[in-house]
Amino acid sequence: MKKKTVGIIGGGIGGLVAGLRLCQKGYKVTIFEKGEVLGGLLAGFKVEGTNLERAYHHIFESDKEVIGLIKELGLSEKMVWKKGTIGVYWQKEMWPFNGPVDLLRFGAIPLLDRIRMGLVGLWLQKDENYQKYIKVTAVSWMKKWVGKAGFEVVWEPLLRAKFGEDYDKVSMAWLWARIHTRSSKLGYLLGGFEQITNRLAEEIKKAGGVIKLKTEVDLEKVKKDFDLVINTGPVPRVKYLGAVIVAFTSSQNLSQYYWHNINDPQSPFLAFIQHTNLVDKSEYGGKHVYYMGAYLSHDDHRFEADEETIKKDFHEYLKRIFADFDPGQIDQEWVFRFKNAQHVVTTDYQEIINKTKKTNRTDKIINLNFAMIFPQDRGINYAVREAERLIKCRF
Repeated sequence: MKKKTVGIIGGGIGGLVAGLRLCQKGYKVTIFEKGEVLGGLLAGFKVEGTNLERAYHHIFESDKEVIGLIKELGLSEKMVWKKGTIGVYWQKEMWPFNGPVDLLRFGAIPLLDRIRMGLVGLWLQKDENYQKYIKVTAVSWMKKWVGKAGFEVVWEPLLRAKFGEDYDKVSMAWLWARIHTRSSKLGYLLGGFEQITNRLAEEIKKAGGVIKLKTEVDLEKVKKDFDLVINTGPVPRVKYLGAVIVAFTSSQNLSQYYWHNINDPQSPFLAFIQHTNLVDKSEYGGKHVYYMGAYLSHDDHRFEADEETIKKDFHEYLKRIFADFDPGQIDQEWVFRFKNAQHVVTTDYQEIINKTKKTNRTDKIINLNFAMIFPQDRGINYAVREAERLIKCRF
């Protein structure tokens, strides 16, 4: 009996997990990746001989699907776990934001609003019913329950920086998921998460699958050559935002925190990450590793700007945050740009995704993209979960 053939367009984590599971089920699988390397947002580059992701990554203790995959691939011994620390930059000051005590000391908002914010956080962590938040915007819900000051200082800057002009259309279900599902203990795979994609590729090839790099294919044409096609590219009807990320190494130790939310609308970046406050700098030749990340609309000029202009812009603002920051002490620096890095989760988003999933049950072309994740945000764990679910339900 002839094996059924499946073509997979895209060699990100979702496409690779789907490819391996299909090979294990006896399908004849071919994966097409237009880039030079596999991994999508997990693709890496070398820092002092150690692999590092182009886009900052970590996983949570609650991420059972990717933790299970890491164990299956024999990589568990390389996992390190550490409590993640957070700072919030507001009005020229970096505030610690790591629990109830820090919240009570957060003098940027009145005491009553701090208490309200803490109670709201506890409520969202305990509440299991996200359905009631779907049709409500995060802006309207948060304004009502955390108060004007709490919203304007903490949540509005983050929503604006994350979603731009669409910030007031985002479903509260999306924000519920970020608060409800995330733990304070973070995990990282020493040597980089690209090891997952490399190991998946090895297993796919061992099982008879084919992987073709630097191969861009036409969706309509490729479906003629296969019984089924899995498309991991952008989902129709979903709006995406891009991202620009600047990463650099330096001997300077700028902060005590791992993650920094930059709650200033004048900042060219939303997040500042000191990666070596999660992973020891000895992994990178004794250098500290930093990321600065911004979410941008597709027509933003920074997608066309030269790298030196972007670096200069980011450096100038970073100097405002950390007066001791010296660009002259940067050892290596990189600029990465991603056109489709974040989907905009509007209040009608579940309907959009349900239509796509319904098509998946009947069509020869099946969509598998991080935008299919709902209500959780995109991430390694949910990419693995969606791929596993698809293969279980559809094949």
